[in-house]
Amino acid sequence: MENTENIQPTESVITVNGDIKNYLLETAKWCKFLAIAGYIGMGLLILLGLCFIIGLSIFSSVSHLGFPMGLFGLIYILIAGLYFFPINYTYKFSTNVSQGLKSNNQQSVDFGFKNLKSLFKFMGILTIVILSIYALVIIVMVPVAIFTGLK
Repeated sequence: MENTENIQPTESVITVNGDIKNYLLETAKWCKFLAIAGYIGMGLLILLGLCFIIGLSIFSSVSHLGFPMGLFGLIYILIAGLYFFPINYTYKFSTNVSQGLKSNNQQSVDFGFKNLKSLFKFMGILTIVILSIYALVIIVMVPVAIFTGLK
């Protein structure tokens, strides 16, 4: 019987040829552009949220909606905070892959792809949460609509 504790898995080698390297470098450039645009958008969301909190709070006493208008600003700021994570993962992917491919640094490329994995994992979990909220709203609202429509 052989000892299975000492057997190490062999790593498969993937060759990155010139075409793949060019595709990755171009992808990294576009990801960097999208990340920078995302950071700017996130800053604008925070600024808009602060304007809503300050500006609409003044008018909330005049509003007859029964809803504190400054809460809209807080929602914008929370969305900007949530938006930070995918933007940051995208930026780290782009900078690390670009630097790693240009300097032939495997660790940098690995770290870049680790961030790409984190980006997709975050977006997948966020999608599951949002779809679950939609399902919950439908499950609650359909019976309410049916029972209130019958009366």
